[in-house]
Amino acid sequence: MVIDTLGNLRKYRTLSEGLSSLSELPVEDIPVFRGFLVDKEHTLLFTVERGSITATTSWRESPESRDVTAAVHVPAGSFVLYLPGEPFLVKAESEDTEAVLRRLS
Repeated sequence: MVIDTLGNLRKYRTLSEGLSSLSELPVEDIPVFRGFLVDKEHTLLFTVERGSITATTSWRESPESRDVTAAVHVPAGSFVLYLPGEPFLVKAESEDTEAVLRRLS
């Protein structure tokens, strides 16, 4: 899990080619979580336009684990990047939060 401001996003292009063409990628609303999810094929980018989210991860090495290894408050103007295979759980902190998900190749 990588967290930084949107102004620094271009610095992470080496992690995923999709970061070079964000405007071409479809956006999705944040899914409803009932536990950790894992996407083994895509790098996931959550961007926060308004409000804030809580971004959480768990043990990659123990897929059945529900232990939280990190939980971070992510304010507007920031992003969270999850690499393929990394457990993720993201929740809006209020009803007026505007955040989206992009699945990168």
